[in-house]
Amino acid sequence: MTSSNAGAGVLYHHPVLLTREQHADRRVVPVTDWRIAAGLNAVPVTVVEFESLARELPLAFVPAGRDGEGRTRVAPVALLGLSEGENLCIDADGRWIGTTIPAFLRRYPFAYATADDGAPTLAVDASWPGFNTVEGERLIADDGQPTEFLKQTLAVLERYERDTLRTRALCDRLVALDLLRGGEIRGELASGRQLNATGFFLIDEQRLATLPDEAVLELHRSGLMAMIHAHRVSMGHVQTLAARLSA
Repeated sequence: MTSSNAGAGVLYHHPVLLTREQHADRRVVPVTDWRIAAGLNAVPVTVVEFESLARELPLAFVPAGRDGEGRTRVAPVALLGLSEGENLCIDADGRWIGTTIPAFLRRYPFAYATADDGAPTLAVDASWPGFNTVEGERLIADDGQPTEFLKQTLAVLERYERDTLRTRALCDRLVALDLLRGGEIRGELASGRQLNATGFFLIDEQRLATLPDEAVLELHRSGLMAMIHAHRVSMGHVQTLAARLSA
């Protein structure tokens, strides 16, 4: 498996801070060929995506470092493949297989980065061929102000950051309630290939069943129970990914 932010290093090869001075003439062509993500076997997801992604992909939890007080953190991910560096959600022509592309990928080639003063700043992957001076959506208008396209992009990124913070808080609560256990995917395909994926966490069904009533009520009111339910349903899609390998 992969950590919650490892995908950024695979996807963004040359991130640079976007500035009026350096990028006034730049345009962006939307991504249509997803082979840029072919090396990602998992990507971070937020709580607002759980219901839609659970219909198509397995959702699990991975280690995500420690908080400021040294406590363990986890983050949710959508599994895109069953081995490191393997993405089974992209066809030979670069089309995404399925109806929902995780928001982590839909942001590309943009992302938020931290400037020298600690403030979040818009960054773009300068290695993306669609980041150019010839075609696509303009980023900076003639008067030096952000175009409507760039304003909409910023709104999407800001919403993603807010959703990420909420997701982190919910996952911290999962850890505090001791509701996670180590998981693994083992098996053998018809081709003889062995599957052996570890390093992620699943909901501990036994622990969930023995929670006090007040804790269960808290899960419902916070939205965590819906997140847990979507996760449990989604793990059936491990077979969906395995079937793509067999095909």
